[in-house]
Amino acid sequence: MTAHDPRLAALLGTSPAGSAGLAALLASHLPKPPPPAEPQVDIGSLLDEARAQGRAEGEAAGEARGRAAASADLAPRLAALDTAAAALRSATGLDEAVLAPLLTGLARAICETVLMAELARPRSLRPLVDAALAEVAEAAIPTLSAHPATLALIAADLPPGLATRADASLPPGHVAVAGPDYRIDAGLGDRLAQILKALP
Repeated sequence: MTAHDPRLAALLGTSPAGSAGLAALLASHLPKPPPPAEPQVDIGSLLDEARAQGRAEGEAAGEARGRAAASADLAPRLAALDTAAAALRSATGLDEAVLAPLLTGLARAICETVLMAELARPRSLRPLVDAALAEVAEAAIPTLSAHPATLALIAADLPPGLATRADASLPPGHVAVAGPDYRIDAGLGDRLAQILKALP
């Protein structure tokens, strides 16, 4: 019941307008209503939440510090690996400008070895001699010239009646068929030159 409640005015026998002062006096003596109850705080739950949040923040900060430390520790090793990889790529890369002369030299050495092995076989030069003689006219009387070592190898296999002459200025494996007005050269060296010329 408040000071302005009409029931209070009826009890006091006064009109609500005339009883404002009396009602205020009575209202001041009435007990005040209790304040609304404050919500209860669960301290345990708050502590658990605070602990969980602190743990999560601590783990995140620790992980960030750990990653930074690992990156700093790995940086020189990764740089060394990059340097080693670049050196490996450089060492295993093929430089055609460097490789081409090496391969040509290797091919020349192989060809020369094969041709020198051919020189050791007595009949190996017979095709060269036959090819040179085939270019000579039938009536011509040629003379076959060769290095003394080559001449010694092929002498027994030459056509009968063919004049020969040892010429130390000719390279081994080379023969020259000549007459008064012609000269035909043939040799393993020429074949070698043709093979090497065909190399890229």
